Amino acid sequence: MTDTQHDTTDRYVFDRAWEREHERLSALEAVYDPATTERLTGLGVAEGWSCLEVGCGAGSIARWLAGRVGEQGRVLAIDLDPRYAVRHELANLEVRQQDLLTEPLPAGAFDLVHARALLEHLPAREEALRRLAAATRPGGWVVVEDFDIEGPMVDMIARYWPAGHDRLAGRLYRALEAAFGGAGADAGYGRRLPDALAGAGLAEVGARLHAPVLAGGTPFLVLTLRQLRTPLLAGGLLGEAELEEVLELIQRQDVRYVPNVMVTAWGRRPS
Repeated sequence: MTDTQHDTTDRYVFDRAWEREHERLSALEAVYDPATTERLTGLGVAEGWSCLEVGCGAGSIARWLAGRVGEQGRVLAIDLDPRYAVRHELANLEVRQQDLLTEPLPAGAFDLVHARALLEHLPAREEALRRLAAATRPGGWVVVEDFDIEGPMVDMIARYWPAGHDRLAGRLYRALEAAFGGAGADAGYGRRLPDALAGAGLAEVGARLHAPVLAGGTPFLVLTLRQLRTPLLAGGLLGEAELEEVLELIQRQDVRYVPNVMVTAWGRRPS
């Protein structure tokens, strides 16, 4: 996921060295970019804006922002591991290796600051959010997106899996929740985002959920589960045969299901 920063280096649930990690990040973008760009458009991202993309992953949102802000605008994209985002030919986009929590950002410099599938992985989430808010100019927007695959949300997701497989889906997502927790991540952080943004001093806070119904064969969840095979099985909540059953199911062309629910939350720095 676009979720790589700071002291998760040793505990980050995803293996950055996995040979298909670029493919996985791109698959995540394909699923969740439409809802992200719709919200950013609704907040008015336009020509001349200065934008910060934090945890830029494979770089799709950074490139989209560069297209929106035009020659008079600029986009700074940062990540602990920006290798998948650095190759571009956009003069108004700078991609930089940077740690959000140890290296300073310019204060009050950006009309928009955006981070997706990042804060949930950071133990120092409140400090990270304060830094995002401080980098936003008065009147500018902070947009943060994180997953909610915790507790009752697991049952909601399972309801949208094929008939007869809801209990299997529930076991899968409880194993995912445990795998995230074992790496120090907060699998339910999406649900807490509106309060977190308000607590960081932002105004006009809003949020919405994005739960796409995917067709079998969509690569995002397949790649995610293959990447996380070891931590998923290590917790004992899901067996190897069950994981293989899930992988077979979500690659069938006649199947539709809901993957991880993303929460998009936004707030404005007071003028």
